[in-house]
Amino acid sequence: MWIAFATTCAFGNALWTALTKPIVQDLPPLRMMAIFRVLVALLLVVPFVIFGHLPASATFWLIVAAIGALHSARWLIIMHGVKHDYFSTYAMYNTAPLFTLILAPTMLPERFGPTVWLGVLAIIAGGAMFYRTSHISLYGLVGAVMTAFVNILSKQGLNEMHPAAFILLMQGSSAVVLGIAFLVAGDRWSGPGRVRRGEALRIAPLAVLSALAGMAFMYALSLDTATRVTAVVRTNLIFGFIFSYLMLREKSDWQWKLGGALLILTGTVAVAL
Repeated sequence: MWIAFATTCAFGNALWTALTKPIVQDLPPLRMMAIFRVLVALLLVVPFVIFGHLPASATFWLIVAAIGALHSARWLIIMHGVKHDYFSTYAMYNTAPLFTLILAPTMLPERFGPTVWLGVLAIIAGGAMFYRTSHISLYGLVGAVMTAFVNILSKQGLNEMHPAAFILLMQGSSAVVLGIAFLVAGDRWSGPGRVRRGEALRIAPLAVLSALAGMAFMYALSLDTATRVTAVVRTNLIFGFIFSYLMLREKSDWQWKLGGALLILTGTVAVAL
C-alpha cells in the first residue's frame, strides 16, 4: 500500500510542478511560494479537524518548527538555483534519496543492504540523464540535504500524530515562515504586499494537487521507511517527462529522458522489493 501512496505523491507533485511553469514566469519566487503554501495549509484544515490532536511533547513541536524552517528555505533555495542554472540545480536536488539513505541510520532505525543502495544510485543516475549536466549546483545539493532532513524529521513526527493531520502542521509552519518573509522582503523580492484575487485563483488548483500529494506522502511515510519512500517518490521525474511532453510540448532530448526514466524505474523496483 505504501508504494501506491508514494506513487500518487509523485504523480501529484509532477503535475502541479508542470502547471507551475507559466506562473513562475509572471510572479517572483517568494510571492508565488508564499501564496501557494498558505493556500495548501488552508486546504489541509479539514483533515486536521477530523484526525488531529495536539501532542504535548516539546520534542514534537521542535520537530515541527524545524520542518517548517527547512521546508521553506529548501524551496526558496531551489527556486533561486533554478534562476542561475536550471539543469544542474535539479540534477543535484534529485540526490535527496542518497542523503536520506546516508542520514537515516543515525536518526532512525533504518538499515539497508546493497540492493537498496544500488537502486538509489540508479534513481540518481536516471535523474542526471534527465537534466544532462556535469556542473555541481550548491543550491541543488543544499536543497537535497534539506529534503533528507525534512523527510527524516517527518518520519519522527508521525510517531505522535495521524498522517493527514501532521501534513497541516508541516505545511502550516512553512506557510508562516514564508508569509513573514513575504511581508518583510519588500517589493524587489515578493512584489506588491497585497495578494490579488487573480493570483490566488491561478495558484489554487496547484495547491489542491499539492495538498493531496502531501497527504499521500505522509501516509506512505507512516507505512514504510523514509529511505524507501523518498526513493520511490523520485518517480515524479517519469510523470514529469510525460507531462512536459503532452502539456508543455517539450520534446527535446526525449531519448535521454526515456533512458533516465528506465533507470529510475529499475532503481524503484530494486528499492521497493
